[in-house]
Amino acid sequence: MNFTLGTLTTSRNSYMGLPQGSCLSPLLYNFYVKDIDNCLEGQCTLRQLADDAVISLRGSCANVLQRPLQNSLNNLTVWARHLGIEFSPQKTQLVVFTRKRYPAQLKLKLLNDDINQSLSSKYLGVWFDSKCTWKTHIDYLLEKCRKRIHFLRSISGTWWGAHPEDLIKLYKTTILSVLEYGSFCFLSAADCHLIKLERIQYRCLRIALGCMHSTHNMSLEVLAGVTPLKHRYWELSLRILIKCGTSNTLVLENFDNMLELAHRSRYLRVYLNYISSDLCLPCYNPPRVYFVNDSSSIEYDLSMKHAIQGIPDHLRQISIPSIFSEKYEHVNCNNRYFTDGSRINGSTGFGVFNVSSTTFRKLQEPCSVYVAELAAINFALGIISNQPVDHYFIFSDSLSSIEALRSMKPVKHASYFLTTIREQMRDLVERSFKITFVWVPSHCLIYGNEKADSLAKVGAQEGEVYDRQISNNEFFPLVRQSTLQNWQMIWSHNELGRWLFSIVPKVSARAWFRE
Repeated sequence: MNFTLGTLTTSRNSYMGLPQGSCLSPLLYNFYVKDIDNCLEGQCTLRQLADDAVISLRGSCANVLQRPLQNSLNNLTVWARHLGIEFSPQKTQLVVFTRKRYPAQLKLKLLNDDINQSLSSKYLGVWFDSKCTWKTHIDYLLEKCRKRIHFLRSISGTWWGAHPEDLIKLYKTTILSVLEYGSFCFLSAADCHLIKLERIQYRCLRIALGCMHSTHNMSLEVLAGVTPLKHRYWELSLRILIKCGTSNTLVLENFDNMLELAHRSRYLRVYLNYISSDLCLPCYNPPRVYFVNDSSSIEYDLSMKHAIQGIPDHLRQISIPSIFSEKYEHVNCNNRYFTDGSRINGSTGFGVFNVSSTTFRKLQEPCSVYVAELAAINFALGIISNQPVDHYFIFSDSLSSIEALRSMKPVKHASYFLTTIREQMRDLVERSFKITFVWVPSHCLIYGNEKADSLAKVGAQEGEVYDRQISNNEFFPLVRQSTLQNWQMIWSHNELGRWLFSIVPKVSARAWFRE
């Protein structure tokens, strides 16, 4: 096996297995086991993540299940021996998922060893029990969180210890993350089991805030700015389903079977009735290759950020315009393009200002101001591409947009505009254009920036809709907003905690000491 990096070349001989940590290992492993599905018989299905595999079969009695499963195991044994690998009977378990009081007893063998039939099995960190009650997994979470709760208590006190903000962060990272993992599965558990997990959150928030045991449970969550656990589970589940719309459509295709088997999976119905129909989630296919800019023809000027440091707020509108004029008075006015995005009354738009042209457009919802800023830059580059070859300046008050364009790292989850901007930048460089992106502070009476801001506000309200593709992660804020609305409804109509409600009538994701 040869490895090449520039002019350096090295060789390595591998007789068994794959190099740990190598970027080629997952791909080579997939080629190695590409024909594993040919070992299955009948209606058996295989679900595999790396070297962890599950064979499943649905049937009404033991006679229907016994023969296909055993033949599949025999075929896998022969297949593995041919490849020089071997399955471990000791790590193999059999679980019959049924609501019957007396489940079917199957006698399966692997390498002439009997496979133990158990009532539960752990797969990818989640315990699956035969009755699908999730009691085993929830008890496992309780035991796993017990020591972490003790540690949280050991660093807290009434007059000493860590600040409540640090304690809440520690709870979210070390305990809440454990409670959330796999929630897409066990959200269908009965309330008598889920209440055990909610009590963990109440207990941790009492420790973090220093509240008494008599404090109402929901009041703790409102004070800490921590979403109730059930609402958080719904939010995470909807986010997963939205991601599956593009990354794993098989989950959505199997909805009918999932709803039939899991009668309490209400969040699946919420997705079908709310996310898919009302929001009209589009099919967004991210590009396979993202352009990474490393050309000297593209420059990023953030000098204004350092030039205005130390200027008091009451002098910004007086001093900053003169600093801007001094730095960029040499730039031809026809080569200046000011871009801005704005959101007003639930509508988002962008504006592009130049002394010879002005443009404003409205963007289809859901849309954030960050996406609107990128849309404005994308539109400005489109105008520049039709101009004579020269050095052009694009002024934007969105530091995050410029930093995203300047980043030399490949973008894992690129928005539509970020990708098209990089493609336009590549085309302009090939045509000998020179582009400079300049950051300017907002609302400081810089003439071009103020005009672009006014155009963006007009575009949000009256502009023509600008055609674009919507990525699935743009729907996440809507899910978050729906979660906060449900939480607010329960907080407003609850009979307990009314004294705190008179002080904090509106729920928030921020703790009371951060407001």
